[in-house]
Amino acid sequence: MRVCLLICICCFLQQKMQSQTNLLVRSTTGTSGNSAVIVQDNASYMVQESIGQPSAIGTFNNGSYSIRQGFIQPNVLSQVMDINVPLNLQVSIYPNPFKEQISLTFNEDIEGEVVLTVCNMLGANVFFGAFASLNQIDVKLNNLQSGEYILKAVANNKQFIGKILKN
Repeated sequence: MRVCLLICICCFLQQKMQSQTNLLVRSTTGTSGNSAVIVQDNASYMVQESIGQPSAIGTFNNGSYSIRQGFIQPNVLSQVMDINVPLNLQVSIYPNPFKEQISLTFNEDIEGEVVLTVCNMLGANVFFGAFASLNQIDVKLNNLQSGEYILKAVANNKQFIGKILKN
């Protein structure tokens, strides 16, 4: 019974994918695996694979419902990044991985304040801070649990987004 249901769902999704564009969207934040854009009949599809998983992962969304398949997490980058601010702030982060604090060194003179946001891999803000215009900032993050985080720095009307790892 389960196999029959799975085959029906796959056939339905394949039929829908052939009639619409951009149905599979990249929605993982890991670094394992591979992504490819496939163009067929003037429709573009993002297909992604994960290490240890034999099938494609992604999200099918036609506006009225959404189906997720695979080891997927929310698209955190779209929640963190501001599309109206250029992504060209030059920042060096060290140490990474870190234990208690990180240091950010800016490769340009900073005018105004620096705003830092740290999000977990689900997109929830776990740290927010505004700092004076310095070319190096030390940030204590000892209250975070071990794991991967996304750091966003905004200064000089530019932004930087990078991954940090707490041991």
